[in-house]
Amino acid sequence: MDLQLNDRTCLITGASQGIGKGTARVMAAEGCRIAILARRKALLDELADEIAETGATRPQVIDEDVTEEDAPKQIRDRVYDSLGGLDVIVNCAGGSRPIPWDAPDDAWHEGMTLNFEALRRLTLQFIPKMRDQQWGRIINITGTSEPEAVNVASSAKAAVHAWAKGLSRVLAADGITVNCLPPGRIKSEQILNKVHPDPAERQAFVKANIPAGYLGEPEDMACLIAFLASPLARYITGEVIHVDGGMRRFAF
Repeated sequence: MDLQLNDRTCLITGASQGIGKGTARVMAAEGCRIAILARRKALLDELADEIAETGATRPQVIDEDVTEEDAPKQIRDRVYDSLGGLDVIVNCAGGSRPIPWDAPDDAWHEGMTLNFEALRRLTLQFIPKMRDQQWGRIINITGTSEPEAVNVASSAKAAVHAWAKGLSRVLAADGITVNCLPPGRIKSEQILNKVHPDPAERQAFVKANIPAGYLGEPEDMACLIAFLASPLARYITGEVIHVDGGMRRFAF
Protein backbone atom coordinates (compact mmCIF):
# COMPACT_ATOMS: atom_id res chain seq x y z
CA MET A 1 0.00 0.00 0.00
CA ASP A 2 1.33 3.41 -0.97
CA LEU A 3 0.79 5.69 2.02
CA GLN A 4 1.36 8.76 -0.16
CA LEU A 5 3.80 10.25 2.33
CA ASN A 6 6.63 10.99 -0.08
CA ASP A 7 7.99 14.50 0.55
CA ARG A 8 5.57 15.18 3.41
CA THR A 9 7.19 17.03 6.32
CA CYS A 10 7.12 15.58 9.82
CA LEU A 11 8.37 16.57 13.28
CA ILE A 12 8.92 13.78 15.80
CA THR A 13 9.56 14.72 19.43
CA GLY A 14 11.22 12.38 21.91
CA ALA A 15 13.07 10.86 18.96
CA SER A 16 16.33 9.84 20.63
CA GLN A 17 14.99 6.49 21.85
CA GLY A 18 12.07 4.07 21.77
CA ILE A 19 8.86 4.92 19.95
CA GLY A 20 10.14 8.24 18.65
CA LYS A 21 13.25 6.62 17.21
CA GLY A 22 11.26 3.83 15.58
CA THR A 23 8.83 6.36 14.16
CA ALA A 24 11.66 8.37 12.62
CA ARG A 25 12.96 5.27 10.86
CA VAL A 26 9.55 4.36 9.46
CA MET A 27 8.54 7.86 8.39
CA ALA A 28 11.89 8.41 6.65
CA ALA A 29 11.53 5.07 4.87
CA GLU A 30 8.12 6.24 3.63
CA GLY A 31 9.76 9.24 2.00
CA CYS A 32 9.00 11.94 4.57
CA ARG A 33 11.36 14.79 5.21
CA ILE A 34 11.66 14.72 8.97
CA ALA A 35 12.94 16.70 11.92
CA ILE A 36 13.88 14.74 15.03
CA LEU A 37 13.74 16.43 18.41
CA ALA A 38 15.09 15.52 21.85
CA ARG A 39 17.55 16.80 24.43
CA ARG A 40 20.35 14.31 23.73
CA LYS A 41 21.97 15.58 20.54
CA ALA A 42 24.52 12.78 20.28
CA LEU A 43 21.76 10.18 20.05
CA LEU A 44 19.88 12.26 17.50
CA ASP A 45 23.01 12.60 15.37
CA GLU A 46 23.52 8.82 15.46
CA LEU A 47 19.93 8.27 14.35
CA ALA A 48 20.20 10.88 11.60
CA ASP A 49 23.38 9.22 10.28
CA GLU A 50 21.72 5.80 10.39
CA ILE A 51 18.72 7.05 8.39
CA ALA A 52 20.92 8.83 5.85
CA GLU A 53 22.87 5.61 5.29
CA THR A 54 19.66 3.94 4.09
CA GLY A 55 19.43 6.44 1.24
CA ALA A 56 16.66 8.49 2.84
CA THR A 57 17.01 12.23 3.35
CA ARG A 58 19.02 12.98 6.48
CA PRO A 59 16.72 14.26 9.23
CA GLN A 60 17.07 17.73 10.66
CA VAL A 61 18.37 17.42 14.23
CA ILE A 62 16.79 19.72 16.82
CA ASP A 63 18.18 19.47 20.33
CA GLU A 64 15.72 21.31 22.55
CA ASP A 65 14.01 20.75 25.89
CA VAL A 66 10.28 20.94 25.13
CA THR A 67 9.50 22.03 28.69
CA GLU A 68 11.43 25.31 28.44
CA GLU A 69 9.22 28.40 28.25
CA ASP A 70 10.52 29.64 24.91
CA ALA A 71 11.04 26.21 23.34
CA PRO A 72 7.81 25.99 21.26
CA LYS A 73 8.54 29.11 19.21
CA GLN A 74 12.21 28.22 18.81
CA ILE A 75 11.32 24.71 17.65
CA ARG A 76 8.70 26.05 15.24
CA ASP A 77 11.20 28.44 13.69
CA ARG A 78 13.85 25.75 13.30
CA VAL A 79 11.35 23.35 11.72
CA TYR A 80 10.08 25.94 9.25
CA ASP A 81 13.61 27.05 8.39
CA SER A 82 14.75 23.49 7.66
CA LEU A 83 11.61 21.86 6.22
CA GLY A 84 9.78 24.86 4.82
CA GLY A 85 6.57 23.92 6.63
CA LEU A 86 5.01 21.07 8.56
CA ASP A 87 2.40 18.47 7.63
CA VAL A 88 2.68 16.03 10.55
CA ILE A 89 3.63 16.36 14.21
CA VAL A 90 4.17 13.21 16.27
CA ASN A 91 4.32 14.05 19.98
CA CYS A 92 6.40 11.30 21.59
CA ALA A 93 8.20 13.28 24.29
CA GLY A 94 7.11 12.38 27.81
CA GLY A 95 7.77 10.02 30.67
CA SER A 96 6.21 8.10 33.53
CA ARG A 97 6.06 9.95 36.85
CA PRO A 98 4.93 7.61 39.68
CA ILE A 99 4.51 9.56 42.91
CA PRO A 100 3.10 9.13 46.42
CA TRP A 101 -0.55 10.10 46.76
CA ASP A 102 0.45 13.12 48.84
CA ALA A 103 3.32 14.33 46.65
CA PRO A 104 3.97 18.08 46.73
CA ASP A 105 2.81 20.48 44.04
CA ASP A 106 6.20 20.75 42.35
CA ALA A 107 6.11 17.05 41.42
CA TRP A 108 2.71 17.54 39.81
CA HIS A 109 3.83 20.68 38.02
CA GLU A 110 6.90 18.99 36.50
CA GLY A 111 4.99 15.92 35.34
CA MET A 112 2.02 17.85 33.93
CA THR A 113 4.35 20.28 32.16
CA LEU A 114 6.29 17.49 30.44
CA ASN A 115 3.37 15.23 29.58
CA PHE A 116 0.62 17.74 28.75
CA GLU A 117 1.49 21.42 28.67
CA ALA A 118 4.67 21.11 26.58
CA LEU A 119 2.85 18.93 24.04
CA ARG A 120 -0.09 21.32 23.86
CA ARG A 121 2.01 24.46 23.58
CA LEU A 122 4.26 23.02 20.88
CA THR A 123 1.38 21.70 18.79
CA LEU A 124 -0.38 25.08 18.85
CA GLN A 125 2.61 26.66 17.11
CA PHE A 126 1.97 24.63 13.95
CA ILE A 127 -1.83 24.70 13.70
CA PRO A 128 -2.22 28.12 11.99
CA LYS A 129 -0.20 27.07 8.93
CA MET A 130 -1.86 23.65 8.88
CA ARG A 131 -5.19 25.47 8.68
CA ASP A 132 -3.87 27.70 5.92
CA GLN A 133 -2.82 24.67 3.86
CA GLN A 134 -6.04 22.80 4.77
CA TRP A 135 -4.09 19.67 5.75
CA GLY A 136 -2.37 18.36 8.83
CA ARG A 137 -1.87 15.42 11.14
CA ILE A 138 -1.45 15.64 14.92
CA ILE A 139 -0.57 12.31 16.55
CA ASN A 140 -0.04 12.09 20.31
CA ILE A 141 1.64 9.16 22.05
CA THR A 142 -0.16 8.98 25.38
CA GLY A 143 -0.59 6.31 28.05
CA THR A 144 -2.74 3.85 29.93
CA SER A 145 -6.22 4.60 31.19
CA GLU A 146 -5.78 1.90 33.86
CA PRO A 147 -3.27 3.33 36.37
CA GLU A 148 -2.09 0.93 39.05
CA ALA A 149 -1.32 3.77 41.46
CA VAL A 150 -0.89 7.55 41.41
CA ASN A 151 1.19 8.65 38.43
CA VAL A 152 1.32 12.20 37.17
CA ALA A 153 1.73 10.94 33.61
CA SER A 154 -1.59 9.08 33.79
CA SER A 155 -3.42 12.28 34.71
CA ALA A 156 -1.53 14.27 32.09
CA LYS A 157 -2.22 11.77 29.32
CA ALA A 158 -5.91 11.69 30.26
CA ALA A 159 -5.83 15.47 29.81
CA VAL A 160 -4.23 14.98 26.38
CA HIS A 161 -7.06 12.60 25.40
CA ALA A 162 -9.73 15.15 26.37
CA TRP A 163 -7.88 18.07 24.77
CA ALA A 164 -7.24 16.14 21.56
CA LYS A 165 -10.88 15.09 21.26
CA GLY A 166 -12.05 18.68 21.53
CA LEU A 167 -9.33 19.88 19.16
CA SER A 168 -10.27 17.24 16.59
CA ARG A 169 -13.78 18.62 16.37
CA VAL A 170 -12.57 22.17 15.87
CA LEU A 171 -10.01 21.29 13.17
CA ALA A 172 -11.74 18.53 11.20
CA ALA A 173 -13.21 20.92 8.61
CA ASP A 174 -9.68 22.20 7.94
CA GLY A 175 -8.46 18.77 6.85
CA ILE A 176 -6.52 18.27 10.11
CA THR A 177 -6.87 15.06 12.08
CA VAL A 178 -5.96 14.62 15.76
CA ASN A 179 -5.48 11.17 17.26
CA CYS A 180 -3.96 9.59 20.36
CA LEU A 181 -2.09 6.29 20.64
CA PRO A 182 -1.58 4.82 24.12
CA PRO A 183 1.24 2.27 23.95
CA GLY A 184 1.35 -0.89 25.99
CA ARG A 185 4.69 -2.39 26.93
CA ILE A 186 6.89 -1.32 24.03
CA LYS A 187 10.63 -2.04 24.09
CA SER A 188 12.14 1.27 25.05
CA GLU A 189 14.65 2.76 27.44
CA GLN A 190 11.91 3.44 29.98
CA ILE A 191 10.31 -0.02 29.86
CA LEU A 192 13.52 -2.06 29.74
CA ASN A 193 15.59 -0.03 32.20
CA LYS A 194 13.04 1.42 34.63
CA VAL A 195 9.67 -0.34 34.55
CA HIS A 196 10.88 -3.93 33.96
CA PRO A 197 14.67 -3.99 34.43
CA ASP A 198 14.72 -7.62 35.61
CA PRO A 199 14.32 -10.03 32.65
CA ALA A 200 12.63 -12.70 34.77
CA GLU A 201 10.10 -10.25 36.19
CA ARG A 202 9.58 -8.83 32.73
CA GLN A 203 8.73 -12.24 31.28
CA ALA A 204 6.41 -12.99 34.20
CA PHE A 205 4.57 -9.72 33.56
CA VAL A 206 4.21 -10.54 29.87
CA LYS A 207 2.83 -13.99 30.63
CA ALA A 208 0.30 -12.63 33.11
CA ASN A 209 -0.81 -9.50 31.27
CA ILE A 210 -0.13 -9.49 27.53
CA PRO A 211 -2.19 -11.96 25.48
CA ALA A 212 0.08 -11.53 22.46
CA GLY A 213 2.88 -13.01 24.57
CA TYR A 214 5.68 -10.50 24.00
CA LEU A 215 6.73 -6.88 24.36
CA GLY A 216 6.02 -4.70 21.35
CA GLU A 217 8.68 -3.14 19.17
CA PRO A 218 8.76 0.62 18.52
CA GLU A 219 7.89 -0.15 14.90
CA ASP A 220 4.60 -1.71 16.06
CA MET A 221 3.61 1.81 17.02
CA ALA A 222 5.37 3.48 14.12
CA CYS A 223 3.50 1.58 11.40
CA LEU A 224 0.16 2.79 12.77
CA ILE A 225 1.55 6.30 13.14
CA ALA A 226 2.58 6.27 9.48
CA PHE A 227 -0.89 5.21 8.41
CA LEU A 228 -2.60 7.88 10.53
CA ALA A 229 -0.18 10.44 9.10
CA SER A 230 -1.15 9.54 5.56
CA PRO A 231 -3.88 10.99 3.32
CA LEU A 232 -5.52 7.55 3.45
CA ALA A 233 -6.48 8.13 7.11
CA ARG A 234 -8.40 11.33 6.40
CA TYR A 235 -11.63 10.09 8.05
CA ILE A 236 -10.05 8.93 11.32
CA THR A 237 -9.91 11.69 13.93
CA GLY A 238 -10.58 12.20 17.61
CA GLU A 239 -9.70 8.58 18.33
CA VAL A 240 -7.76 6.85 21.11
CA ILE A 241 -6.20 3.70 19.62
CA HIS A 242 -4.39 1.31 21.95
CA VAL A 243 -1.32 -0.56 20.72
CA ASP A 244 -0.65 -3.04 23.50
CA GLY A 245 -0.88 -6.66 22.37
CA GLY A 246 -4.29 -6.94 24.05
CA MET A 247 -3.08 -5.86 27.50
CA ARG A 248 -5.90 -3.46 28.38
CA ARG A 249 -8.89 -5.11 29.99
CA PHE A 250 -11.76 -2.74 29.27
CA ALA A 251 -14.01 -3.01 26.21
CA PHE A 252 -14.55 0.65 25.30
